[in-house]
Amino acid sequence: MRYRRLDLNLLVALDALLSECSVSRAAERLCLGQSAASSALGRLREHFNDPLLVQVGRRLEPTALGLELLPKVRAALALTREIVDAPLNFDPANCDRHITLVASDYVADVLLPTVSRVLARIAPGIRLSLRDMPVPRDGDVVSEALDYRRSDCVIVPQRRLNPAYPHVPLMTDQLCCIVCAQQPEFTEQLSMADYRAAAHVVREFADGHNLAMDAMHLHELGIERQVAVTVESFVLMPQFIVGTARIATVFRRQAQRFAQRYPLRVHPAPLAFPEAVQVLQWHPYQEHDPAMQWFRGLLLEQAALLDQPSA
Repeated sequence: MRYRRLDLNLLVALDALLSECSVSRAAERLCLGQSAASSALGRLREHFNDPLLVQVGRRLEPTALGLELLPKVRAALALTREIVDAPLNFDPANCDRHITLVASDYVADVLLPTVSRVLARIAPGIRLSLRDMPVPRDGDVVSEALDYRRSDCVIVPQRRLNPAYPHVPLMTDQLCCIVCAQQPEFTEQLSMADYRAAAHVVREFADGHNLAMDAMHLHELGIERQVAVTVESFVLMPQFIVGTARIATVFRRQAQRFAQRYPLRVHPAPLAFPEAVQVLQWHPYQEHDPAMQWFRGLLLEQAALLDQPSA
């Protein structure tokens, strides 16, 4: 490749020739024949209109221009190596990056605080912006998040996966029920009759659509709940359960956290809900981005640790 009439490959030869001050040693360093190294020196002399190396007694010495060029060539080659080796040498400790992640408040509650603590410890230059799931204009949450909202990655339930974007399973969970521990109702396991008769707290999007897994599965089964309160966030649900005989259907990991913060009892759901799989997706143009590859690996690593006692 040429830049301003110079074959850029000759910069490597120039570095070797000026460093070794010997055509034969430069040829060995470059794994070239001596005639090829001599030819490279000739082309460099022609381009710079300077001998670059001159005979002084039995040895070659750099000219004034050669001495001036050597540190610049070394710096240019070092920067080139840094660019070429960037995917191999990514260092999170020195990464200065703003990453935007779209996820439900369930994922934000159970996974992302731990991820944030790891970032603070080993990648303090990475700034994380969390965005709630958007209301999709065309029914596709993934393209809404990645294309319209210009987010770096999105975590969605598997049923919302868009196969046009790279993806990987991130975490699984099961649906269960929470009730107020101070109420005499539901001290034993919930029956289907209890579930149908009780008032419920459910999550809905801001536009009034309920796209949660429990709502969709119950709709498929033809089961209707008596909805007393709708909220836009999973984390608000416990506050509308405490002090009432209401029920909320939530994910197990979040239910366990709720029970540590509020006077709640966690019950198995009275019917078999499908396993809840959360999928991580990102834009194809970021497939080989070193920082994003590292960040996605961190998400997968921390998700795998969720059920361990230390998590």
